Amino acid sequence: MEKLVVLFALLLGLGAGACSSPPLPAGDPGRPDLILVSIDTLRADHLYCYGYERPTSPFLDSLARSGVLFLQARSPSPWTLPAHASMLSGQLPHQHLAVEDDCALGADLPLVSGALSSVGYRSAAFVSTLFVSSRYGFQRGFQTFQDFGILDPETNLEKTVSAEKIVDSAISWLENLAPGEPFFLFLHFYDVHYSYDPPAPYDTIFDRAPRKGDVRYKNYFYHKKHPLDPQQLGHQVAQYDESIRYVDQQLSRLFHSLEESARTATWIVTADHGEELGERGSWGHAHTLFQEQLHVPLLITGPSVISPNQVETAVGLQDIAPTLAALGGTRLPTAQGIDLSPALAGASLPQRAFVADTSRFSSNRLSIYQDGWRLDLDLKTDTRALYDINLDPGELRNRFGDQPARAAAMESLLLSRLGEPWEAMQPVVLRSRHWFLESGQLWKGRLSVKPGDRFQLLPYDAGLGINPHKDTWRAVGNRSPGPGAAIRYRGVSTGEELELRESERQLLEALGYLQ
Repeated sequence: MEKLVVLFALLLGLGAGACSSPPLPAGDPGRPDLILVSIDTLRADHLYCYGYERPTSPFLDSLARSGVLFLQARSPSPWTLPAHASMLSGQLPHQHLAVEDDCALGADLPLVSGALSSVGYRSAAFVSTLFVSSRYGFQRGFQTFQDFGILDPETNLEKTVSAEKIVDSAISWLENLAPGEPFFLFLHFYDVHYSYDPPAPYDTIFDRAPRKGDVRYKNYFYHKKHPLDPQQLGHQVAQYDESIRYVDQQLSRLFHSLEESARTATWIVTADHGEELGERGSWGHAHTLFQEQLHVPLLITGPSVISPNQVETAVGLQDIAPTLAALGGTRLPTAQGIDLSPALAGASLPQRAFVADTSRFSSNRLSIYQDGWRLDLDLKTDTRALYDINLDPGELRNRFGDQPARAAAMESLLLSRLGEPWEAMQPVVLRSRHWFLESGQLWKGRLSVKPGDRFQLLPYDAGLGINPHKDTWRAVGNRSPGPGAAIRYRGVSTGEELELRESERQLLEALGYLQ
């Protein structure tokens, strides 16, 4: 029966893809059109092209066969805001500082949207959640930016923004391009994020339809104490997979609209992070740095691909912005990622290490991935774990005790990658409720510095001060001490402070983002 339902849905998809639409205007044959797709909360191992058993992604699978599939793409963060900031800037969280819900993108942070717009690309973004909206600064550099008044009932009567609405809006925008204009289009989809609620017929492709009495997500810690029974967990996973299938079909619809106009684009399809689905006793994301949250899909396809292949070398979300810039004939010199376009011609990529972190929900975790091994450093509990992902993809066996040399070398490398943006101008004793990182060493709560000493705060948006009872300064919002002070901040970006409205808080609480 399940196979018949799947076949029926696939036939529906083919019909939708074949619908005619007005032809799009011709582009610039000398410069490729560029599409960046971010499917929020999509873990790599739930796509068929990454080995999943369910046919969740027939369209994306077809793109993967004709393009370059990166088998080990890593996110630097397990939640939406910092991951997208890295995706569009090429900077890591410790550099862009958009690491909490009160931290927006800084006006001094260059984005790939601005780089492409400056060399003649017509740019647009259609996004579907608060953390990628104009409230957090993501509109910068785009000539058209639509976040659908996500929290304004006067303009967003549906309360949510569906994949269908995102694609409809994108097609409408494409139809109004001027002839000869290359475009950069950024599409963000939220349907795979909880509540995994695709429309019919997708809501019954892999399981029964949702019904009254199904468990609703409360928060990560609640479900740690009240885990889902196997039937409910299986239903939630099926809904998650059905949501992927729904987004996959909507992307197919966009692809066919371009194809019918003989206008081909280079597609980059990825996700900001994954989702824990019972592996650690709960579900959700942002709390840990395990494989199910940091291993994301990444594929590139289109006329820019000369040699279709699969790339085993690890890459990161921070590589997307410099890759887009290079494909558009420009550079993003501030990016810390690398240009992946050589892989489109079959060239090898350098072996690198990848750091990640999270400080959501009072956590304070750091991670580094290198050569198939991952070191996890939990500063809240001051504990460490080491995993051999090649032999233990579920990260169930802690190898820290029997690999001390490897663990020490990886921790040293990790700490060296986090930067030291604060500088002491006078001898002073600094205090914080959190951790200091100075000269590769970690210090809890207190640090003595002399002029010229450099250090980092963990988490990066933490406050510090000389008064032992009150944090006085933080990098975010440019609230760092001025001339003549004992310390100063010299980081890449200072970020912008943002105060959430009550309506925004209510939405984020419903999604499990505030607890």
